[in-house]
Amino acid sequence: MTKLFKQLMPFILGCFFTLPAFTQSTAPVLKTTGSTLSPDRSKMLCKAWQLDTISEFGTDNKAEGKNAHDAITFGSDGSFFMTQDGTVMSGSWSCSGDRITVETVSPDKNKLNFQIISLSGNRLVLAYQFPAPDLTKVQYTYSPKKQE
Repeated sequence: MTKLFKQLMPFILGCFFTLPAFTQSTAPVLKTTGSTLSPDRSKMLCKAWQLDTISEFGTDNKAEGKNAHDAITFGSDGSFFMTQDGTVMSGSWSCSGDRITVETVSPDKNKLNFQIISLSGNRLVLAYQFPAPDLTKVQYTYSPKKQE
């Protein structure tokens, strides 16, 4: 029995150490509801983005002044960080189809809903419609944030 055990021990240890490697997913884990983003789109979205342009009423305006340092980061773990008009927000995000819902960490837990207009490795365009009575729709164009 001991001889058999000694012969099987390398096999058992090999299984013990290699099995977890095959059970782990390589795709980012996203908090999602309904439809999920494909692994390729998840990889494109989940990074730090720097605001380039704000489009409102058909007019494009470069990010400058209080918007000069605005940015948004979607973490593959569902975390969210945003600087808007110089105000820092954080929280979590989820995705359903082309809709991203962000829930900020604050006493009132604000929810913001964005629509993905365009997403590629070097460009993200999100649309946001302000709540009533304003109902203004704004598009935010981002590029990948440069490492400092």
